[in-house]
Amino acid sequence: MPASPWPNQPCPYVDCGRLIKDLLAEMVPDEDQVKQEFKAVVAQGQGGAITCPYCQKAVENEVDGKTLGASAREPLRCSRAKMEARDHDYGSQKNPPDPYMTPEEWVAEEKLMPGALQGYRYREDPKP
Repeated sequence: MPASPWPNQPCPYVDCGRLIKDLLAEMVPDEDQVKQEFKAVVAQGQGGAITCPYCQKAVENEVDGKTLGASAREPLRCSRAKMEARDHDYGSQKNPPDPYMTPEEWVAEEKLMPGALQGYRYREDPKP
């Protein structure tokens, strides 16, 4: 099973349409990674949804397992703690090191998704 799906296709929502190169599934909290919904997302099957890193709407795999579609499911969300640990680790390995790198900067630079995570509501954040 892949560690993180790399759909490399546009968000299915017309008002977004940004190119999703990585669903950032590895950034979902560990307690959610044991759920069937998560397993469906990473196996590129049906039965689970995750947030678009741009518009934060729910996306899931279509029947073909290759195409992202809009979803009515409650989406899995990334963990702020995991994101901050990853961006710190990535930033500290740069030359020169960038210990104050943000998740938005990390995802733009390493995942090649500029504009992603802007105003993102993490799993730990209260629902609006």
